[in-house]
Amino acid sequence: MTTSPSPAARTGPRAAGADYVLNPATRMLWRPDASLQLELGDRSALLTGVSAGVVSRLVRSTQPGQRRSRSTTTTLRALCEAGFLWRATGDPAAQRRGDVDERLVPPRPRLAGQLAALQARSGERAAELLSARRHAVVAVYGTGRAGPHLAALLAAAGVGRVHVSTPGTVRLGAAVPGGVLPADEGRALSRAATEAVTRAAPEADTEPPGPETPVDLAILADDEPVDPDRREALHRQGRAHLTVAVGATRGVVGPLVLPGLTSCLRCADLHRADRDPAWDSLAVQLTIPRRGPVGTDCALATVVAGTAALQALSFLDGEEPATIEGTLELHLPDWRLRRRSWPLHPDCGCGTARPGAA
Repeated sequence: MTTSPSPAARTGPRAAGADYVLNPATRMLWRPDASLQLELGDRSALLTGVSAGVVSRLVRSTQPGQRRSRSTTTTLRALCEAGFLWRATGDPAAQRRGDVDERLVPPRPRLAGQLAALQARSGERAAELLSARRHAVVAVYGTGRAGPHLAALLAAAGVGRVHVSTPGTVRLGAAVPGGVLPADEGRALSRAATEAVTRAAPEADTEPPGPETPVDLAILADDEPVDPDRREALHRQGRAHLTVAVGATRGVVGPLVLPGLTSCLRCADLHRADRDPAWDSLAVQLTIPRRGPVGTDCALATVVAGTAALQALSFLDGEEPATIEGTLELHLPDWRLRRRSWPLHPDCGCGTARPGAA
């Protein structure tokens, strides 16, 4: 997308007010006709007649309150809304007193790159989205290899509370970069997974949410079918949940279930039973824990963890992830992610399958 905020074409150095600074992720490219091209992600803005002094002030930021024309103000606001510019924070003392909207304050340095990436997609809303992530609560359950890595990714992306609850001890074969470490072998899996989260985001809250704390998303990172009792409990609680599984040659992310609004995990089981009448019997046996280690590919587990993190963040950001009523699947040696639909099943008793449901 290319925009041309022409009012900036004829503004002098005073047009670059210091209440705006250049987004570090914005690239500035001088064109042969002395116009300035700003690039952020797949978007660009073309400014003509801009002097080096204007650019210098945007990059360095001087004191706010400079006088400027209405057209220049409109242009700067448009560039800020599109993410090319950031709002300057102003008085640090005011920030400490709480007089400044926290959404306008740049995040801790570790998250500056995350904010810049969000702005490439969401413009000025990025600060609001990152602030919302900081107040989000995610719980990760299960013994799957991708679980601890996924939890660490979510915390690194700005999710404020990420709690990992998983039984058992760490097997050496479960180690994966970004997740549990080879040195964690024999330790409690929950503890090792929690440490993976704090390594990625030292400020993250890893405490279990109390009964009065709503969980925004539960992630079921098991490499086997989800136990029906857990599935039904999540549905009764009305808690959004996402499943993640990794095998020797296949990784599956989803479906993401919004109880009462989308198809559920039982819908998917009923569809499987339609294709294979023996599925119910097989599913029960598959939920029994294996005695030996589950064969999972390290690189595949890493890709699946990243894909699941993107789906979870999309949901937390208020978007509509591809895993709603669907799964994203990767089968080796094919490198492509493919989506499979899991619509409502007419024989399921979940909310939207009932006649007259919204």
